[in-house]
Amino acid sequence: MKLKYTKLQLALEIIGLLFLVGMIVFIYTQWDQIPQQVPMHYNALGEIDSWGSKYQTLILPTISILLYIFMTVVSFFPQIWNVPVQITDENKEAVYLSTKNLIIFMKVEILAMFFYLNYHTVTAQPLSIIFLPIFMIIIFGTVIFFIVRTIRLGNEKKHNREL
Repeated sequence: MKLKYTKLQLALEIIGLLFLVGMIVFIYTQWDQIPQQVPMHYNALGEIDSWGSKYQTLILPTISILLYIFMTVVSFFPQIWNVPVQITDENKEAVYLSTKNLIIFMKVEILAMFFYLNYHTVTAQPLSIIFLPIFMIIIFGTVIFFIVRTIRLGNEKKHNREL
């Protein structure tokens, strides 16, 4: 089944690409000002607890590019997705659309987080103490929302078929 992009999905893809390109452009424009030692790891309180070479600032954008490509490719193959409901002809489109939305939302949220981490790494700043809790709430909130939504959509279509 081929799923076309909705306007929301296209807008999110553009936002994700802006985070990705922004991360790369930021490193490029700041390269001469990046200190030789930059933060490489932060603890749960956002404090820097490991340092590395400025060349290691290229790791996060590389991971981001690979993640973006992987999640984009996966979004084109709904038949390989593990969904929490049984797929039927009646619920297929709604369930796949909801699951594709989950993948795209997660991609943008992760890229936003990587952009934020990259900014703080390049500028050698600690993270905010609320970074981790907020990020966890956003990620788990998104997953829970879309799983519940997908189950409801799948069961709603199943219930309508039984009537």
